[in-house]
Amino acid sequence: MQTRLLSIFLCYLFFINIGSLSAQSASIEGHITSSETNKAIQQVNIYLSKYEGSFSTGVATDENGYYRFEGLQKGRYELTLSAVGFKQEKREIKLQTSETKTIDLTLQPARYKLNEIIVSNSNRNASNTTTVQRIDAEDIKKVDLGTVADVARLLPAAHVATNSRGQTILYLRNSADRQTAQFFNGALINVPWDNRVDISFLPSSMLGGVTVSKGVPSVTYGANTIGGAVNFRAKSLPNDREKLTKLSVTGSMPGLGGASVVRMGQHNSLSYTAEVGYTKQYDYMLPDGATVPHSQPSDDRRVNTDKRNVNMFFEGTKRYQNGARLNASIFHVDAEKGVAPESNLDPEKTGVRYWRYPAIRQSMVIVNGLIPLNSDTHLRGAMWFNRYEQDIHQFQSVAYDTLDQTQDDLDLTGGLRLILDQELGKGNINVALNVLTTQHNQTIVPYSGGNAQGDSSDTYGQQIYSLGAEYSFPIAQDLSGMVGISYEGSAITNTGPWENEGYEHYLRSALSISGGLTYEISEQLRLRSSLGRKPRFPTMRELYGGALGKFVPNPNLKPVTAYLGELGIEWRGTAVSGSLTGFITRTYDAIDKKTFQQGPNTGKEQRINLDGSRVWGIESKFSAVPVTNLSIDGSITYMNKRGILQGEPRKLDEKPTWLGKLGITYDLTDRISILSQTEYTGGIYTRTEQNTFVLLPDALIFDGRLGYDLFPQHKTLEGSELFFRVNNITNDLRVLQLGLPGPGRKFLAGAKVQF
Repeated sequence: MQTRLLSIFLCYLFFINIGSLSAQSASIEGHITSSETNKAIQQVNIYLSKYEGSFSTGVATDENGYYRFEGLQKGRYELTLSAVGFKQEKREIKLQTSETKTIDLTLQPARYKLNEIIVSNSNRNASNTTTVQRIDAEDIKKVDLGTVADVARLLPAAHVATNSRGQTILYLRNSADRQTAQFFNGALINVPWDNRVDISFLPSSMLGGVTVSKGVPSVTYGANTIGGAVNFRAKSLPNDREKLTKLSVTGSMPGLGGASVVRMGQHNSLSYTAEVGYTKQYDYMLPDGATVPHSQPSDDRRVNTDKRNVNMFFEGTKRYQNGARLNASIFHVDAEKGVAPESNLDPEKTGVRYWRYPAIRQSMVIVNGLIPLNSDTHLRGAMWFNRYEQDIHQFQSVAYDTLDQTQDDLDLTGGLRLILDQELGKGNINVALNVLTTQHNQTIVPYSGGNAQGDSSDTYGQQIYSLGAEYSFPIAQDLSGMVGISYEGSAITNTGPWENEGYEHYLRSALSISGGLTYEISEQLRLRSSLGRKPRFPTMRELYGGALGKFVPNPNLKPVTAYLGELGIEWRGTAVSGSLTGFITRTYDAIDKKTFQQGPNTGKEQRINLDGSRVWGIESKFSAVPVTNLSIDGSITYMNKRGILQGEPRKLDEKPTWLGKLGITYDLTDRISILSQTEYTGGIYTRTEQNTFVLLPDALIFDGRLGYDLFPQHKTLEGSELFFRVNNITNDLRVLQLGLPGPGRKFLAGAKVQF
């Protein structure tokens, strides 16, 4: 399987050398500056493409912000400018024979948008020392009838898996569970009770972009971020439009489909985005080769995998003349879904989760803003309130007709992030405060003979905090550095019924430190490195949760301590770009699970501290635009991982060794576009009920999409299309956890209209 994947990548990489240039007499030149400082911006990537034909080329601005294209033909061109920390700009240019056209442009800073969590320095010579990657709106648009989970799968080294609770979780570089912070518009959306969020019920229709930071985490992200940070950003109005409406209708087989409406507009200094969507899916088809010996009455449909989702979102932004900005947003998701049972387990011998979620509701109110205190100092911040509610119904059998017990959860969370950005000497310092307080309410009702018995209700409470500073500074002309330190802690002050067992509270704190270097070898080539230490505190659910009898709580869990390192090299060309990054994470007191083999808890699981774990690997990423109508993006990640228990090595549960992704977009004509997506997963071991490990089969999944542009020459209706998509074209088996095969082949078709 690995040879097959490598062959596919080599075939597609062959196209990278395709290109053509013609020498002509016209030219374009100009100067690029920042709208905020009026200073020149170096290393701006400028891409020039001709509307007629396949001509394309690119340059980067020099150290004084100047650029020049020579040898151009007469015609109509599009100029695209992009630079780290600035908004992308596009310009249409009409060029005559022998003409020299001067195009001076100013770029708008994007570093102070609170819905971007990346640390961008005021000092442009101080680059990020960690891995930063993005998914833009155009890629998200092609995730039809999708969720945040489908978008996250596009990220290099990202592993998206659905666990036995039915939660779809994102892992970066084999980070352990609950180690990745996920934000929406700058506010943490993780539910602190378990420090996770099910990204399968958050729709992609309200997303305008994704940014991920891997490696040594910045102090601005707060606590519990060993695995990195991901920000999902809401849609925003394009710079060339004053208002825009987007309609999308999709049908699927198997399943029903969905629809969404997005309205965006602006008036003077006010702008807004509103979105509403609905999706409904029936049980998905089983792939070829699926082994489901238990709890699977149907031969073709995976039992209890239906879901329904309604979502609403609104955002308003006010900009002030002094550069200040105030943004308020609200979103609400109302969902229900089933949970596929673990079909490797015999219900006559062990407990099986026959679960349904009749209600999952998440509502968030987010307020963020930016205040310029003076020309060198900015204060940016966000505060939010998150209400998360879920009901779990556990049934006695796969018939799902007789209740065994229910659990109703209500989580109320408030958070605050403040970041003071100050130029200091030749460098830049960020001082960050993150505070979060949460309350978890839980009611369990057992059933007997179909009748509810006496309930039990418990309340838990926790505060999570961090205070730190990060300083970025130039060392030499092409060398910059970064150092950071923060004090982080977790205080569980309400332990529910465990207070009577002698566990009145759980108080832990630790220091987080980081440092890094960036060396600009040339305008296109950059070398970076970073090292750091970061803690991760156990969640309330890990300490005290029983999961309706599935787990035995362990209130004596210790915090995880991780030491992280990263060394990467990046090539930033206009036609071809790529990166190669080596990384390592060594944890102590890593949290894992075991299954009791005897005694009163036989068959139940418990979370335990390992001596530690170690993951090292290499992540490679490349992208190419060999000609204007062809783009290629891909990544391959190798990860060597192991756990350590009582001084002996052991395998890590459900962590892949290989992750490979390839996306190819080809514009066949000015109306027809073709998208091919490939994802490979291999080398996953999973733990059995006997605490042994078995190797899961490798998986190679192909998806395809055909789009037809309805109005290619109509400015107002630009972007409207008909589409047809097939997911898992070959109906291959993908198993990421024992007894839980992924979905088989799925067909989707629909229309998207914008005006």
